Amino acid sequence: MANFILSSFADEISSNFDEQLIAVKKLEIPLIELRGVDGKSFAALSDDEVMTVKAKLEKASIGLSALGSPIGKITLDDDFDTHLQLLDRIMDIGDMLNCKRIRMFSFYCGSPKSEAEFKKQVIIRIRTMLDKVKTRGLTLYHENEKDIFGYSPERVLELAREFGGELRIVLDNGNFSFCGVNAAPAYGMLRNYIDYMHIKDADEDGIIVPPGKGVACIKEVLQNINIDNPGKDIIITMEPHLMMFTGLEGLSKLDDIKHKYIFETPFEAFRVATEAVRDMIADLKIK
Repeated sequence: MANFILSSFADEISSNFDEQLIAVKKLEIPLIELRGVDGKSFAALSDDEVMTVKAKLEKASIGLSALGSPIGKITLDDDFDTHLQLLDRIMDIGDMLNCKRIRMFSFYCGSPKSEAEFKKQVIIRIRTMLDKVKTRGLTLYHENEKDIFGYSPERVLELAREFGGELRIVLDNGNFSFCGVNAAPAYGMLRNYIDYMHIKDADEDGIIVPPGKGVACIKEVLQNINIDNPGKDIIITMEPHLMMFTGLEGLSKLDDIKHKYIFETPFEAFRVATEAVRDMIADLKIK
């Protein structure tokens, strides 16, 4: 049996970092994938603010699974040198927080380009970033997302193979479903490159639903991970997107996001999603 460890994008529960910590303690989630802190990106924090975050995490006995960075979430027409400076800052924060995993993306196309040119420019940029992070002992984890180069399992596999596994994969099957892409084959295609998962789900129409209620094959993926990784720690980060939250407009086009279920509070939405995943894991243990 794999040892599934829950993490959380706790900024979906509250923009206030203290409230995030209180919430994940109530939910008995031991880890956070750091993204939004008191209404702004962690990457915008000063050194003093970063150290305050570190102290609060230590006091609450909450660990970090990764830095949920915005790296790679720009177009190929945007200023890449400035983006590399942001990566430098994120690496500094990773060192300060002793967190070696950086979540990233594979760029929007921007002005019209051929598929070959789109891929070529993406590869050049990711190669530059990989060379930069390895000098500091950090690792980049690519997340599949709508409209970026790596929006489909096939495209993500191209990137993983291009870099010989140096670029690791965080699998978000819910994002495939949200994009209208078949999520079913993703794990089988990418299993050799996946180090952890994000959890969200969407139905056939791309409408966000609680985990297990859509077509993202979350239960099937957990079953396969369990088979492939006996005795291994596997981090699964809750990112259910079941309600609008502060900062979401910076993560996705709001007019794309639709919800089928209604919840009274962000905490309640997160609790329902977390319990659904825990139930799936419990079923694995029974079997």
